[in-house]
Order: sequence, then structure tokens, then C-alpha cells
Amino acid sequence: MIVKTLAFLAGALALQYLPGLPPTYSYTAVVPALACLFWPPARLPALCALGFLWAAFQAQLVQQSLLDPRLEGRTLLVEGTVADIPRQFSEHDIRFLFRVDRASDGETAEVFKGKVRLSWYRTDQHPALGERWQLAARLKRPHGYANPGGFDYERWLFQQRISATGYVRQDPRNRRLDPDAAGVMAGLRRYIAGHFDVLESGPGSLPLIRALTIGDRATLTPAHWDTLRATGTSHLMAISGLHISLVAGLMFWLVRLAWARLGPLAETVPAPRAAALAALLTAMLYAGLAGLGIPTRRALVMVGVAMLAILAGRQTRPAQVLCLAVLAVLLVDPLALLAAGWWLSFWAVALILYTTSGRLGGEGVWRKWCQVHIVLAISLLPVLLVFFQQVSLVSPLANVVAVPWVSLLVVPTALTGTLLLAVSEPAGSALLVISARLMDVLWLFLERLGDSGWALLHWHQPVAWTLLPATVGILLLFAPRGIPGRGLGLLLMLPMIRVMPPAPGPGEAWVTLLDVGQGLSTVVRTRQHTLVYDAGPRYSQTFDTGTAVVIPYLRSRGIRHIDKLIVSHGDNDHVGGVPSLLGEMAVAQVRAGVPEAIAPHTAAPCRRGERWNRDGVEFVVLHPGRGQRRKGNNASCVILISAAGGQRILLTGDIESSAEQALLRTHPGQLRAEVLVVPHHGSLTSSSMPFIEAVSPETALFPVGYRNRYGFPRQQVIDRYRLAGTELLDTAAHGAVSVRLGSGQRPAISAYRCAQPRYWRSRTCAGD
Repeated sequence: MIVKTLAFLAGALALQYLPGLPPTYSYTAVVPALACLFWPPARLPALCALGFLWAAFQAQLVQQSLLDPRLEGRTLLVEGTVADIPRQFSEHDIRFLFRVDRASDGETAEVFKGKVRLSWYRTDQHPALGERWQLAARLKRPHGYANPGGFDYERWLFQQRISATGYVRQDPRNRRLDPDAAGVMAGLRRYIAGHFDVLESGPGSLPLIRALTIGDRATLTPAHWDTLRATGTSHLMAISGLHISLVAGLMFWLVRLAWARLGPLAETVPAPRAAALAALLTAMLYAGLAGLGIPTRRALVMVGVAMLAILAGRQTRPAQVLCLAVLAVLLVDPLALLAAGWWLSFWAVALILYTTSGRLGGEGVWRKWCQVHIVLAISLLPVLLVFFQQVSLVSPLANVVAVPWVSLLVVPTALTGTLLLAVSEPAGSALLVISARLMDVLWLFLERLGDSGWALLHWHQPVAWTLLPATVGILLLFAPRGIPGRGLGLLLMLPMIRVMPPAPGPGEAWVTLLDVGQGLSTVVRTRQHTLVYDAGPRYSQTFDTGTAVVIPYLRSRGIRHIDKLIVSHGDNDHVGGVPSLLGEMAVAQVRAGVPEAIAPHTAAPCRRGERWNRDGVEFVVLHPGRGQRRKGNNASCVILISAAGGQRILLTGDIESSAEQALLRTHPGQLRAEVLVVPHHGSLTSSSMPFIEAVSPETALFPVGYRNRYGFPRQQVIDRYRLAGTELLDTAAHGAVSVRLGSGQRPAISAYRCAQPRYWRSRTCAGD
């Protein structure tokens, strides 16, 4: 059973590494693959092929549901249902999922159907879960930042089957059509959410109880998430395997205990079967209450497999149940493989079974409980480093206390209170407050644990080849006693920790223009030093590209120290991520075109003529000059970087044509560079023809956002560079762009979307 499950899993997994989906005619292979299932020698390849084709078919359905590119940016009148509890991320701004079942562009009655993620800015409207609305919206296809080490938003949207994102326009046609269009469960979730809103002034942990009962994590603050990440307890806030299994298991135990005492009924229907049915129904109710999100559905399938095995009266080993659960989840949703939670949950369960099933030993329950969490902390290292590049060092201690506290005290109390709301609101509210008080006690412990400076370890993303020996090492390390060489498991895990990502050689400069949307951030690496030029924009109090893009990139490359941070000037799209960068990373020196823009942090001003050499790479500040007024775009620091062989890249910030003319006067004949990061994102106020001719770049890089409101880069600017014979790349279409200077005859340039193509990721590359 295990081998067959792995074969099907391998097929579905293979699809996730393809740049595109297979052609339609490939699905004809399903028939011979099914036939081969009855021929034992070909059974495993057939299962592998079926896993691949099934995943491809499901991905094809999602891809076909994506918004037509011709509809991007057009105002559509959409009708549909609010599909989840809206999140209010500022006083008058909300975000919510909306299931569109009818859309019109004014000419055609139906142009689009699908699930969309909408933002509604500056509104006093309060759409609620289950309500049907008519909205005037502007949509775009799923798109996100594409950077090494960063969160793949496009993958997440694809896995969530979200067909478009967009915003609601201020329009008189926006109106509520039906307040109760989505059925009983949506109404129940909305009713409970309303009670939590009333209790907002209660205990500080009520947002956590809200997340544990109805799956609404929108009210969790960044401070909550910081503590959960630092202690390795984020899984407690996801209604997935742990909580649904707990609720089902508790119901199973109670019903079996009671049913066995019912005499004739117990003789007609065995107690285990009655208990399994009750447990399954309870798990379904809890999953529905939580909104049936993808992790919740996955957990429900796992519990369902176990309960159905009992209902069928079959004796199954835990490993068989796990394999059946894996197959069931992949049949229901093969795209679950795109989620970190899938790997974390199944790998954790597999390791628990591997280290506990069939083992002899007289250890006490408490000792075994502690051992399980130590095993999980070590075993989950590969998955955590691949997806998050961080590991909680206090996770075993935190989970040893938190899991039973939440599972045995908080969740039962909170769910009982939730159910009591329908019978007695005062009693239900009282129990919810009690559950929050219980969580308050635990939260004090977690905060103390998470605030220790050593709680969270950030590490580089493992080099791909090190993962296989690490996995073998984990299995060997936790093999049964008596198997020789178990200690070698630690040696097999060492490469994952010790082998560092590639680094530049002497005289080389590796420059990465990161994809930060409509903004700029560039990382320059030499053999032993790192320079960061700008950190992209800040969009809200809780989101900026310093945290979302720059820091993950640096950590994925094993960089823990920035030698020099240069902030070109004071605009948000360049300076917005700087506070996060300074708060999270050690920075030796800071230079800025407008030093006061990063207050209260201090920075020395950029000065023309300043130069330094790092590992054989020369850096020169070309602008602004001493005494020049340091305001606006023309205050931008302009840096010329020269690597071995005289290969150069010019970083220009947001300078406009007047600053370009000043550069032509002060540095005649000295601006030539093979690579140019285009001034001011390709606006009409920059990239004058004399400047382009003086730089004479072979490649021009545009740091721009997808469908940005300014229309950058402007077509006239594009035409100027093309007239000069320059190759053009932009971050919106190509993702992060990496330039290697000094390692060959010419600079080596690669774009992330082209170098790491995936079928869910949009790209514009040669040969597409």
C-alpha cells in the first residue's frame, strides 16, 4: 500500500515542476494506464501516470477559470456571493472573497465566472458572509512577486482556485441583492462572528478563540503571528488535522462509552460503528463551522478515511489509514501539494507513526509526549527550511505545553460555548470568555518564550541535493533501537545545514533587481560583502516589501549582515521597506539621498566622488554633488558598479532628465555600462536619448509593478531603448532579474520567471 501511494504521489508531484500543463491529447493515456493497473509489472508506472494526469486535469480546470486577459482593467458589473468573512484591514477598507456567477462588461451578458479576491477601499458598506451583491469591479489575473526565497502568491492563489483579484469601484450600482443567499452554515458563521464582535472588549485572546472556532484569523494582529512563529505554534490557529481529529476523537470516545450501555441498541449497531458515525458527523459540522477552507477539507478527508474504515468493520493498520488518507486527499484536491501545510501535516503524522508504532519500551506517557515533540522538531527541519527559512528552537517546549492546553481545555470550552449560543446567548458568551481567559494564561507563557532572543533561528534555503540525504538521515536517526549506525543520521543531515548557496568569486558582483511591484530594491553581492540599494514600498502598517521580499531573499542566500544600505531618495516606493530591514537585519553603514527620509534612523548623505572597493569590485557614487538640494527624485543616489573585466551596472534611482544632464556634464564619457537599471521606472521624465547614448547599455532593467497605475514603462521610453539596440527586461513580466558581472566575457543575465518556470506562474520569456 505504501509503495502504491508513493507512486501516485510521485506522479502528482512531478507535475508541480513543469513549466506548463501537458497538451489535451495527453489525457488519452488514462485508458491504457487504467488497463495497466490489472497487470502487476506495470502497476506502479500506471499509478504514477494516473497521479500525473489527474493533477494535470485539475490544474487545467483552474487555469481555464482564470480571468480572460482582455478583461483586465475594465469595469465589470459582477453579481455573486460573499464567500468568506470579510477582513477589515483599516477603518474604511475591507477585503473579501467573492464568488462571481454572473459578470457583464456592458456589451456581453456573461463574460466571467469564478472566485475572486476583492478589496473595497474608502467604504462604509459592510458586506457579510453569505450575502449576494452586485458590484462594479476592476479585475486582473492572479499575479504576485516572483523572487528567490519569497512567498509565491501566484501559487497560493492558484491552489486556492482564485481566478482573479481586484477592487470595487465607487459606483451607484453597488448594492446588496440578497442578505441570505448562501444557506444555513454561512448564516451560522455570520451569527457567531457577530457575537465575537460584541465581545471585542473582552479578554485579549478573543481573536485567537475566533480563529479556533470559525476559522476567521483576520483579527489576529502581527504581534500574535510573531509569537506563534517564534514558538512554532502557528499550526494551533489553523483548523486542520489537529483540532478536527481532536473533536472527532472526543466525540468517538463519548459516544462509544455511552452506546455500550444502551443494551439492545448496542447489540443491533456495534458501539464502534455508532461512535465512528457520530465522530464523522461532528467533524463535518466543525469543518463547516470553520468555513471548509482547503486545510480544513484536507483534515476532514483524513478523519473521514479513518472513520469510514471503522464503519466498514475493517481492521486496518495506522500506516494503511495514512496511505488511504494521502490518496483520498490527492483525489479530492491534487493541488494540495502546492501548500506547505500538506507536507507539514502528512510528514508529521508519518514520523509520529514511524517512531511510535510497534516500538517496545516502558517509558511513561509524559516522557513519550516530550519525545514526540523533539522528534517533530528535528524531522520537520527540511520542510520548514524549504518553505520558510526559519525554525523555532523553543518549539518542542512550547508545543509540549500548548497542544494539550489548547486541545483539552480551550477548544472544547470554546466549541461548547459556540454551540450554546443557539440555546442561551449569555451562557454561550460566558463560555467563550472563559476559553479566552484560558488562552490568556497560555499566551503569557508563549510570549515569554517567544521574546527570548534565541527563540527563532533564521537559516538559508537548503541546496536541493541536500534534502534527500537529510530525509534518509531522519529515518535512520529515529529508526528502532538495535539498528546499527543510527547516529550517522545526524551526519546525513549536516549538508542541509552546512552547504551554503553559491557565492560570487573574487572580482565578481552578483546583482539582483528584486520584484517589489511598483518600487525598487536591488541587492549587490561580492565575495564577502552585501550592499542593498532601496527596499521597495510600504503598503500598510502590516505589509511592506522589506519584510515580504528583501529579507526573505537575503536569508535564502545565507546573508545575515548588510555591509552597506543605500536609500536612493525619500519616496515610499524606495524607502517604505527600510524600517523593517533595519529592524530585522544587522546593517553596518547607511547612506541616503535624503537622510531625513529614514528618521528616526540615522544615515550619512550620498556624496559624489565617494568610492570603495569590496572583494575586487569597485563602487562609485556619481550623484548627487555636494551642496545640491536633496529633495525629490533628483536627490537619488546614482551608483556605478565595476567588476572584473570592466563590466559595469549603473543604479540610477528615480533621477529625471535634469539630473541625467548633470551626469553628462560632470562625468563625460564615464557613464558607459553594460547593464542599466532604468531611471524612474521608465517614466517620460527620464531616459533622455543623450543619456541612453552615453550609457549605451546592452540590457535595460525596468523595476515596475504589474499593470501599475502610472503606465510604466511608457511606450515612448521603450522605443528609445529599442532604437539604441538595448535588450529590455522588466520585473512585472520577468520577476527578479539576476546579473552576474565579472564571471565571463559578458554579463550573465537571468530572469526568475524564465529560469524557474511553473505552470501556475505567468511569464514572458523567449520561446513562450
